[in-house]
Amino acid sequence: MKKILFTLLLLAGGLGFAQAAPMDLTVDQAIQLALTNNPAHQVSQQEIRQYRYRLMQNFGFLPEATLSGSKILDQKLMTIEIPSFIPGGEPTKASLRFQLDYSFSFQIVQPVFTGGKIYFNYKNAELDLRLARERERSSRADTILGVRKAFYNIQILQELLKAHQEALALAEANFNNVKNSFDLGMASQYDLLRAELALSAVKPDVLRVENLLETSRYGLKLMLGLPREQDVRLQGVLGCGRVQLELAGLLQSSLQNRSELRQLQMQRQKIANLQKITWAQYVPNFSLVANFSYQSDYFKLRQKNWDDYYSVSLGMSWPIFTGLKRSAQIGEMNVMKKIMDLNVKQLGDATRLEVESQYRTIHQEYENIQMGLKNVESAREGARIAELSYKEGMITILELNSSYNELTRARVNYLQALYNYNIAIAELEKVTGIDLNGGVA
Repeated sequence: MKKILFTLLLLAGGLGFAQAAPMDLTVDQAIQLALTNNPAHQVSQQEIRQYRYRLMQNFGFLPEATLSGSKILDQKLMTIEIPSFIPGGEPTKASLRFQLDYSFSFQIVQPVFTGGKIYFNYKNAELDLRLARERERSSRADTILGVRKAFYNIQILQELLKAHQEALALAEANFNNVKNSFDLGMASQYDLLRAELALSAVKPDVLRVENLLETSRYGLKLMLGLPREQDVRLQGVLGCGRVQLELAGLLQSSLQNRSELRQLQMQRQKIANLQKITWAQYVPNFSLVANFSYQSDYFKLRQKNWDDYYSVSLGMSWPIFTGLKRSAQIGEMNVMKKIMDLNVKQLGDATRLEVESQYRTIHQEYENIQMGLKNVESAREGARIAELSYKEGMITILELNSSYNELTRARVNYLQALYNYNIAIAELEKVTGIDLNGGVA
């Protein structure tokens, strides 16, 4: 019994260790997890199935077959009086029965001409399916962009935390040095107070970045469908290599590939089809109707007691007057078409502006990255020289603290430029649908 309990404890400990094992993720692996587990993207995938079934519901050009049956439970027969052939005689009453107790009918209706209503309804159902696929594509792009933003944000926050921790270590070392000098009578009370204030000013920044990092990690886990207790370690380094961009090509690709613009164009095509359907209400509808009927007083299938009957007819329906309904529908379709044309134009202009803005941002942030690297190197060297100068009594404590702040500020500016650069590339890839081979960790 003790051996069994010991084995169970080992298994439980092993399972707990397996659950607590950290997960190493690259940005591509995170994207695949999000595309698999993200509920919003799964909804867009299910909508494709929904509109595929809806397309099948619009096969109106196929015949419609209906089987119906009935049994008469009670009926009142028509009674007529037959005059007597004998003068002065009583008339004779007779009951007439026109329907047998059991009857079955099979009807087939085949549309022949509807003025295009069936065809354009089917085309609109096809457009709905294409729209669902385009929304799924847009959801996929949004998911990828969201994962990249969250992934890059965590990477930047990790580097930012290191920068603030380094600033905290420098402030602590400086405070300890000043305190030792103060104890030896080599530093003033003012220098000690300034060193203590500089140390106190750095600690909130470390706590703030730690809280932001924890919140960002939890947000990424939600996007990936991972439990909160799952430890995730991000792999890779944010790239800062220069990408070759051509504005004219990017503008053309964005106008062709942007999902929102393609969806508006499909909606405009749907409205054009609805206009044709509305105009088709002014023409008559023709259909072939075939009826096959069987009647009998006894429900016995094997006996030849069933009377059969059939008819084939050409039906026509033509709504002559519907009030102002049709003309109002046509007017509404015309207005909707104008609204959609304006929306397409507005989104096209916004797309051009967005692409040009991201294009300029990428070039600007790349230069900021290069300048930021030099500023970090210069600020680090400045802090080293300031430490030596302060020890020699050549500068004040304020100048030393200023050099530390300048180093932290330079690293923060560099990391901000690196984040902006990669996010601009990711957003430009989403709008244009082109893999720019940049900004991938």
